[in-house]
Amino acid sequence: FTQFCIMFRSVFMEGFCRPHGGVRHILDLLLQRYRESGGELRMKSGVRSLEISDGAVTRVELEDGTWVTAGAVLSSAGFLETMQLCNPTPAAFTDYPAGQLSFVETIFVLDRTPGHFGLDSTIVFENQAEAFSYARPDRLVDERSSVICIPNNFDLPGEEAEEGVLRITHIADYEAWSRLNSADYQAAKDTLLEAELARIERLAPGIGEHVVCTDMFTPKTITRFTGHINGAVYGSPQKSKDGTTPLSNLFLCGTDQGFLGITGSMLSGVSIANTHLLK
Repeated sequence: FTQFCIMFRSVFMEGFCRPHGGVRHILDLLLQRYRESGGELRMKSGVRSLEISDGAVTRVELEDGTWVTAGAVLSSAGFLETMQLCNPTPAAFTDYPAGQLSFVETIFVLDRTPGHFGLDSTIVFENQAEAFSYARPDRLVDERSSVICIPNNFDLPGEEAEEGVLRITHIADYEAWSRLNSADYQAAKDTLLEAELARIERLAPGIGEHVVCTDMFTPKTITRFTGHINGAVYGSPQKSKDGTTPLSNLFLCGTDQGFLGITGSMLSGVSIANTHLLK
């Protein structure tokens, strides 16, 4: 219910927005502030394990074998995912529920903005079934519902896009996608792409002729780049709102702490760092 309240307020009371220059501009500002504050950023440095002793993290092992020490550890990997990195693994998380909700998203890049085809909304929530099913489907994709996003239609004076972008998102099943071998996985993506092309043609006849590039991510993509179990975008349904874990100096931020989306991720990291790390 808390998540519903956050989403309802974001969508229906505050509306959608997009920063000038996109999210990259915000990330650059955050990175600049982080480095000014003495932070060191190590790219492509995955965490292999968190060494535990006397109820606290003593050091962190990176995938290249490097050891890092710190007085506290802040993790955005998710509660279960973080606990599984601990050595030894704490017993307190065995009944913690894994997230289930994942998505497939198809991105179309056009040689002109969607407004040329009469598409003037920023976002459309579509449901073709009698009742909307907000749940993990029993197949690769639940094509009965979708979210169609057209970022070109945000009102950003002075920022005229040279290309159009249209994104279609569906609820998807991680297990169904993960069982596919390489050939079947690519075939499933190709089949879905054809269906999505047909979908946007129904929205705006002739738009398919102006598609210059496509991309797609699946639940497997989400797991590959985030490590989230089940490709869960919103994390576990159980949240640690104060960011604490069974270990005294290990704290959570991100979806399993309780905030969602890009703005939520930033607010979560800031609030947990202020609460626990900057005393």
